[in-house]
Amino acid sequence: MKNISITNRSLDYGIPVDEIFWVHNSIITKEDLRQSKDEEVIADIVAWVSSDKGIRSSSDILDQLYGFEEEQAESSLSSSVELQIQKINDDVVISNVQFVFDEIIGIVESSGKTFNKLLFDNQQAKIARYFQIVFYAFYELLINEGMKISDPDQLIEILNKAGDKTITLSGGGGNWSAKEKQTQSDALVGVIRKCFSKNIDNDPSRNQWVTRFENILMQSSTEQTLYDFKVGLHSLHENGTELDVATFSKIIKTLTAMANTLPGATGYCILGVADTNGCAERHKSIYGNTWVSYSSFRITGVNDEAEKYHGSVDKYFTKIVQLVKSQPISSRDKDNISRNIAAIKYFDKELIVLKIESGDTPSIYDGKYYVRHGSNVDEVLPENFGELFARFQG
Repeated sequence: MKNISITNRSLDYGIPVDEIFWVHNSIITKEDLRQSKDEEVIADIVAWVSSDKGIRSSSDILDQLYGFEEEQAESSLSSSVELQIQKINDDVVISNVQFVFDEIIGIVESSGKTFNKLLFDNQQAKIARYFQIVFYAFYELLINEGMKISDPDQLIEILNKAGDKTITLSGGGGNWSAKEKQTQSDALVGVIRKCFSKNIDNDPSRNQWVTRFENILMQSSTEQTLYDFKVGLHSLHENGTELDVATFSKIIKTLTAMANTLPGATGYCILGVADTNGCAERHKSIYGNTWVSYSSFRITGVNDEAEKYHGSVDKYFTKIVQLVKSQPISSRDKDNISRNIAAIKYFDKELIVLKIESGDTPSIYDGKYYVRHGSNVDEVLPENFGELFARFQG
């Protein structure tokens, strides 16, 4: 324990307090560190980035986050934030937060200054809130928008004295409103955005799919044409050992029909969502695992069939990518669907998202054109080709 304890420089063991990130960068004081103020900052950050609603900062909010309320109702703040973390997956939350920390540390080190000296002309005391604003701005661009730092030198230049001229926080401690957090981080995002660019190296762990997935579920209730759900690709029978290629082909046909809705249309089919309660119950009876509910939807995930019949979700995913290549569709659509396949996690459920985007011309399946009306896929007869192609003419 003494090797990892915080010590003064006069001792020959442990971690010197002056070298700890928070103290070295004069974000919090040594005394604050001993009072675990660094943990409070992290709690604030995790709650903010994990929640879909802004959370103010105060001592009573921290008590609620740590579950120190007398009444532990399911609607409590700690339960609400914990639910959001479970949706995103705690490993992803940790990875995202650490990633942003690393990027900030890299920029600060490149500046040749401490964080405090970078933000202020004259070093200030207790600037944890300024650090959080910078963190939230970086998180928005790096994680939520999937960007990367493309001009670190200009970014350092913009951050130089940003605490004096860009970030304007109200004085004092105590309660810190969610509105001020959001307003100030949005303002900083606006001025540093030009130093970031789209990250073409897509890292699945950086994608925030939870909200997008829930939006897809809700939109499908009113826009059935562009959304479809399947519990999986194996028959829900005891002998469903073989992947049902016919079902997969039907999915691809459905996606091409979605693409023919109109130019610019985007269609989705998600594997791991039961379309009926009976289907969900049957899945449970075969695999022994229950589903996760969202609104009226039952999310079963593909974990069970992937692990039972393919060994892992990764091998299952690879099989699906290979199947796309064998489908009787255009090279353009094969490429489009293959590039857009995503494996996402919702709570502990793995799902596969198949997506298609309309091209400049109608999509064809096995020499025929299809369109989707509600949940039905109908072949376009030759006499209606003119109307179909007219949709894609500028």
